[in-house]
Order: sequence, then structure tokens, then C-alpha cells
Amino acid sequence: MVVAIAGIVLAVAAVNLFPSDEEVARRETALLALDIEAARDDAWFGGRPTGLTLAEGRVRVLRLASDRSWSPVPGRERRLPDALRVASLAIDGREVDPREVLVFLPDGLGVPFRVALTVRGLPKAIEGDAAGAVRVAPR
Repeated sequence: MVVAIAGIVLAVAAVNLFPSDEEVARRETALLALDIEAARDDAWFGGRPTGLTLAEGRVRVLRLASDRSWSPVPGRERRLPDALRVASLAIDGREVDPREVLVFLPDGLGVPFRVALTVRGLPKAIEGDAAGAVRVAPR
């Protein structure tokens, strides 16, 4: 009886300790969507254009300086996990280099975008619309 109970507990623990590829893909996509939403919110509440880049395995938040150059926001850079790869970035329906700055304006209106990802080989995407909504896209 004790061995059976221990086996059940180990089986439940193994499922929770070793998430499936789909669970990891969902989690990593959601975290990146939160990074994008945070950049959008910085523009809204900070009153200045804010941008985001997805280059070199990092997500970086940038703010438009008075000299019209983009400067990094301290503490707002995050290394993307090795399992996540940015496959493409489309802004206003046009595919651009993922190093391109995805810009959010303080008025809350934006340009539609789509970030296509692969996480552990699974396709995922994040979309934004002109009204400023950001969401994890269905397949």
C-alpha cells in the first residue's frame, strides 16, 4: 500500500516538475506578451513614445530621447530563453527585421503588429491591434 501511494505521489510530482513542451511554450509566449504590454503601458503612463526590440536573444525596452534617438530603459532588458526564437516580426502587415523598434505612442493608439515565435519547436504568436490591445494569438 505504501509503495502504491508513493508511486502515485511521484507520478503527480513528475508531471508538475517536468512541464510539457506545450506548457513551456504557452508560459514563455505569455511572458513575452507581458513584456510587450509593459512597454505599451510605459508609453501610455509615461507620456513619451516607448519602443521594444527583440534582437540578439534579448527583449529591450527603449524610450525616445529629446534628440530623437532611442535610449535603453535601465532595468528593462531581459534575456530570452534559448528555447524561444523570434521567427518574424510584422508591423502594419509588413514583415520587418526583428531588430526594428516596435513603437508604442502615449495616445494609446498603435500600429498592428504580429510577433511569430517558435518555442521548443512549437509555433506561437503575439499580436497587437491599433487600439493597443496585446494578446497571445491562436494558432
